[in-house]
Amino acid sequence: MAQETLLYGITPVMQCLLHKNRQIKRLWVNEKSSSPRVKEILQEAKKRNISIEKVDSHKLGNLVNTKLHQNVVLSCGELDTYDLDEFLEKIAEQPKKLLIALDQVEDPQNLGAILRTAAFLGASGLITLTKHSAPLTATVSKSSAGAMEYFPIIQVGNLSECLQKLKREGFLVAGASSDNSVDYRECPLTDYMVLVMGSEGQGLRKLTQKRCDYQVHIPGNKETESLNVSAASAILIQHLVSKQ
Repeated sequence: MAQETLLYGITPVMQCLLHKNRQIKRLWVNEKSSSPRVKEILQEAKKRNISIEKVDSHKLGNLVNTKLHQNVVLSCGELDTYDLDEFLEKIAEQPKKLLIALDQVEDPQNLGAILRTAAFLGASGLITLTKHSAPLTATVSKSSAGAMEYFPIIQVGNLSECLQKLKREGFLVAGASSDNSVDYRECPLTDYMVLVMGSEGQGLRKLTQKRCDYQVHIPGNKETESLNVSAASAILIQHLVSKQ
């Protein structure tokens, strides 16, 4: 196994076992756990002939450097992701498509929250950068409530080129920005949409803004600091999914 990831938490571990998007090596469980959900994980691991080791809670905490392991830790390989062409072929028959593209979102909690929202609300997939972006770690999987283990993730090296290709494929690209933007409730919509969300600090980069067909903002109380990227994403994804 080229690179080991130690997933932790009941939902991420179970989703990993169920969806088989990683190679799996070993499962550790708390020897004193009587949780029905941990028992379900054990049953699934046994079905797949995965090595199981029962240890104490202290050992689990040392493995992942957190007490939030919920009595399970799973050793596995890197997550299988898509390249853009492969993904577009996969979703070619979908009548409606909503992709979420992240422009240098580097906080793993934000990435996980956006993944969870996109999966829950029915978006088609998420595009993230191979560099200058939060890596797809166990922390992201935990904060996504396991959605990272099954929701389609497309990794690209150049977001500008990616957006240009999507526009050639018929997608309309909307960027979340306060610059020269319209109220998100007034934006034009099509069946093929890309929502681009910017980084926690600078927002969308200038070149990314140029690649957008239009930019949108969420109006609110001007005396209150703007929403963080995960909260804003939730509002915009819900709007786009409901209106497509």
